[in-house]
Amino acid sequence: MSPDVVSIIRDIAIIVMAVMVTVAALALTVVTLKIYPKIKRAATNFEASSCLMLDAAARISSLVTAGSEIGAFVWDLVTRIRGGRDEKPEDENKPAK
Repeated sequence: MSPDVVSIIRDIAIIVMAVMVTVAALALTVVTLKIYPKIKRAATNFEASSCLMLDAAARISSLVTAGSEIGAFVWDLVTRIRGGRDEKPEDENKPAK
């Protein structure tokens, strides 16, 4: 083949590939624009559900923290009451001077 024919075939192949890429990009743009509202709604719903889940997790965490603090308070009271009862008999059992 002569170099002129090869260059013509190459130019035609480049033009065909450019047209194919343009058509593919156009098709992708059309599909994206058609499903964009659905994607936007899904993202909004996901954001809303994430906020609800975060809020629920925060409330559960605060309830667990409050329960833990109440448990520590009760444990401290029980320890003080037991300590107070244990100390009194020891004071009473000390020998008189």
